Amino acid sequence: MNKLTPGSNLRWESSRMILPEHREQWLRYRSSQQKSAPPLLDEQRWAEMEWTLRQAMEEGAPLTFTYWEEGEIREQRGMCYFIDHTLGRFHVQAADDERYYLPFSVIVDIEAG
Repeated sequence: MNKLTPGSNLRWESSRMILPEHREQWLRYRSSQQKSAPPLLDEQRWAEMEWTLRQAMEEGAPLTFTYWEEGEIREQRGMCYFIDHTLGRFHVQAADDERYYLPFSVIVDIEAG
């Protein structure tokens, strides 16, 4: 078997080294390929989430907001105490008393509990 034998990897054995810059670029490329697109919800889904939201606000129940951020789907649990229609966002207060502002455009789902 020599370096030119078909199916042999010996020809490229000495090329296994990769520069740190190339590795970083490859990792950035892989992570960008795994990201998802922003959500697009239809009117029926918004109506369902609005009903869930209204019920939870009347009862003072916590909600779980699923939202899109930088290509990833994330969750935030808390109480929605105000809906700002002018700026198009929900004001959510988490259990640790921190406030989050979630724009309507990134919401994927709203669940009670």
